[in-house]
Amino acid sequence: ESARQRRNDEFVMDTNNSSIVSKRSVEKLYHAGEREYFRYFVSKFKRRSPLINRGYWLRMKAYVDPLPFIFLGRQPALCAQTTFVDVDFPVLMRNKCGIIEHTEQLHGLLDNFYRTRNEDGVLGAGNPYLAVGCDLRNLDLLKVTLQDAVEIDDDGVAILFVAEVSLAYMEPEASQAVLEWTATYQDVRFCMLEQHLPDGPDHPFARTMLAHFQKLRTPLHTIGTMDAMKQRFVAAAWPETAIESHSLWELWSEPTILSPEQRRMLEAIEPFDEWEEFALFASHYFLLVAERKADQDYTFKPYRHSLAARASMMPSPVSSTGSDLEPENMLHVQEFPGSQVPRRFAALVPPPSRGQDGDAVGLHGGLGTQERLEDCDTYSWFETAQHIDGPPLRSGLMCHTVTRLGGTNNCILVGGRTSPDRALADCWLRTDSIWAKVQSLPEGRYRHCAVPVRLPTDPRPAHTVLVYGGRTGEGQVLDEWLLWSGESGWQNLRVVGDHPCARFGAAMITDQKEGISGVIVGGMTSAGRVLNDFWHWNLQPDMSITCQNVTARASTVLKHNASILGRFGAQLVRSEHGILLVGGIVGGRVLTRHDEILNMRTLRPFSVKNARPLFIGAAVQDVDGGLLLLGGGATCFSFGTYWSKSCFLTTAPRPRDDQTWKLVFSKQPEVKRIQERPPALKLPLTGEPFRSMPAPVSIPKVQLTPSNNFSKYLDASLPIILKGLDLGTCTQYWTDEYLKEAIGTERKVVVHSSPEQKMDFQTKNFTYETQPFGAFLDAVSRGDKLYLRSLSKDSPSDQPANLATDFPEIASDFHLPPELSQVMSAAHSSPLRISGPVAMWLHYDVMANILTQIRGRKRLLLFPPSDVSNLDFAPGASSSSLDVFNPDPSSPTASNLLNTRPHEALLEPGDALFIPAMWAHAAAPPTDGGPSISVNVFFRSLEDKKYAAGRDVYGNRDLAAYEKGRKDLATIVRAFDDLPPHVAGFYLQRLGTELVERAQGTLMAAGGAGSGG
Repeated sequence: ESARQRRNDEFVMDTNNSSIVSKRSVEKLYHAGEREYFRYFVSKFKRRSPLINRGYWLRMKAYVDPLPFIFLGRQPALCAQTTFVDVDFPVLMRNKCGIIEHTEQLHGLLDNFYRTRNEDGVLGAGNPYLAVGCDLRNLDLLKVTLQDAVEIDDDGVAILFVAEVSLAYMEPEASQAVLEWTATYQDVRFCMLEQHLPDGPDHPFARTMLAHFQKLRTPLHTIGTMDAMKQRFVAAAWPETAIESHSLWELWSEPTILSPEQRRMLEAIEPFDEWEEFALFASHYFLLVAERKADQDYTFKPYRHSLAARASMMPSPVSSTGSDLEPENMLHVQEFPGSQVPRRFAALVPPPSRGQDGDAVGLHGGLGTQERLEDCDTYSWFETAQHIDGPPLRSGLMCHTVTRLGGTNNCILVGGRTSPDRALADCWLRTDSIWAKVQSLPEGRYRHCAVPVRLPTDPRPAHTVLVYGGRTGEGQVLDEWLLWSGESGWQNLRVVGDHPCARFGAAMITDQKEGISGVIVGGMTSAGRVLNDFWHWNLQPDMSITCQNVTARASTVLKHNASILGRFGAQLVRSEHGILLVGGIVGGRVLTRHDEILNMRTLRPFSVKNARPLFIGAAVQDVDGGLLLLGGGATCFSFGTYWSKSCFLTTAPRPRDDQTWKLVFSKQPEVKRIQERPPALKLPLTGEPFRSMPAPVSIPKVQLTPSNNFSKYLDASLPIILKGLDLGTCTQYWTDEYLKEAIGTERKVVVHSSPEQKMDFQTKNFTYETQPFGAFLDAVSRGDKLYLRSLSKDSPSDQPANLATDFPEIASDFHLPPELSQVMSAAHSSPLRISGPVAMWLHYDVMANILTQIRGRKRLLLFPPSDVSNLDFAPGASSSSLDVFNPDPSSPTASNLLNTRPHEALLEPGDALFIPAMWAHAAAPPTDGGPSISVNVFFRSLEDKKYAAGRDVYGNRDLAAYEKGRKDLATIVRAFDDLPPHVAGFYLQRLGTELVERAQGTLMAAGGAGSGG
């Protein structure tokens, strides 16, 4: 076996570790009170996100790991005359056997468990369990091992082979050999859970998933469609009529497989509202069950009456590549030029003046890269469009509605949520460009429907909004119809006769732009099932609602494609082609590029050509000549986040040069140069009040894009604050409780303890103390003056800190995104920092670094390299005692600060500060009273040979040229030893002046990088 193959196998084995951690999270949270078995294979519990927990719950529900511990502990009767054979790479199996051997709760379920000294083959055994270490590419070894151990070739043996995301990592020839071998037995079944591509590799979720595994160096060699996998089984001599396959989303959507009660049970465990993302995940995983028995006739029909029978009742099998309806039209995608602010589940806001109708639109709130947003972006096709603002919210908001009232540009914002369990009842009305709070909803809700209605009142019509359905923070799904009045607030309307069941995430629109009738499509029940129905509603003169179910009429036209009608998270929008149903998810399968858009008048789909948007969480607006698709995106399970680029959809194959839409204004941080350096200030004259230093320049906040990438800031050596980066789940999870549970309260850490708020490295006004991690966190939260800068766990004096090896329990929570690949490829160290109310001393780092703020808020002052002579750095020292936050007027060096050019960084959670090499900096105590948690990633921004040889634990050992220069300086001084002191001093001063002039010339040549300008 080649070294390359061994390395590839190790990458595949690493995926198993992540999977086990996720299963353990589900076991602890979703199976509380039951016996736990995954816990023994995970060193530290790590709570996964609700999306990953729900995904693994469904995965584990569809595919039960055939571990003997689970069945022996929960259903021992099923284990009679059964042998459980566990096959995996030898390295993994040896580790597993070691855990079993040392865990009473595991080996106590087995009779006489023992381990062997074999390199492969049988590595451990204990009735009824057999642990086999074998590479599946070595089938000869596996056959011999199984025959010797369990006599697998005996005709009386019934066999169940199970494969959970394993064959996908194998080359096609090797995995096909496994399928062919398993089909040679007389009484055999094969159960497989794997990924597939229901809409091809260019679907945004599929693209993100494939890129993730490629990045891990574990490409999915055999991924394709379910039909393709079925044909592989057929080619391996499995009977075609004995093979059933269904996506996990199809299984979730089928009530005979998961009852409504089972689905509702999940809601009580943790708040959840990632339905579209859950559906995308479940649609890209499938369960296949095949059977082959020597005495069975498979000629005519499926023989099984369990999954096969239930599946026969399922509409629209997910194995279909989409609807077979002939597309009515083709929509061409034209992505907006320039930078954009990622946000999804935002709301459209009309422009404040009628003159801009159709020329500009706002996109308000929504979920950004790190948090929910409260501001509003303005999109337009002309640069001078008036900026569109939202109301002055106290926090970010998503899943809300903004509805225009009548022919004016007044509009009303209704409801929405922060977290899934915190729905808001607030309502805001904009009149004459001014937002004001109006009557609140009777109860907070989100994912509701809202449409404008025009009431025929005297003396003039009343323009208002009708709201239907939604979900509360407590999880109740509503069926209320509410009508708003400026005088009396919200009125609950009576429904007469038949009416839709309670739902949220439905799509609703009026028949006319402002009418008193309209349609409702789809939505979701409280049990998490997408509704496939279609209703027509009317607002009667007595302010009651009547509804008519017209599902059957639409289904007759759509026939077996009827499932593309009922959607969750879709939008209804008027267009020149009629009312269009856009995006969202459907029950049982994934929408494809050929049926994501449906014309409600003709019930025929529109196909999307060229670039592929993700029609999830996007806002849709009709404009002259087409549709605007603004924002959108999804967290693609554990594979990463996909953000759709805002675009223009049109039937015209060529864009209009005179109307190119783009983002013209956003309050989110934009790229801008650091300000020009302020003029140098003279020292104060006698009698003038002491002025410590110039006002600091605010370091710009930027968002990286392909055209505005990190390289240009790295080359310029200018500090920037990076916004909108995907740093992982650390910004959500790293609470005190989480860190204690993950790292362990008794883990010993070395911390700085200081009696003063300002720590000073030169005077050492602090001591190093070893404390239990839990006690340290408690003390920091109490306000004790403590500071942790993590060191290497195994060799603190020789090796730099590395989060992955020093804190493996939380390492996977943090990562730098691909936009900072230059940093990761040259990384030196990644220390964890946790600080209480203490200020970090002024210092510079020889290596550049990215300071990521995970929790708390932090203020830093930075000084360009040209300021070094004014910052009181002793020769050869990288730290200074100068207090730049509270300078002491009596200090002889404090006045030097007047000649500096300070730059200020105010960091929020999720921000990342790029600190170029040689920029001196100091950190003030956390500004919000709580502890500050951050991770530094130091990296080499110069060639390796420029750095001093030897050990450099902290990344601040001066460059080789400086160390050599100091030695040369000593030699130069010694050359004047034989001269009289006044002569030596004369020439040394001249040399010093010449050296300073050359240094200043070098800094001037560097421009902004050296001077901060």
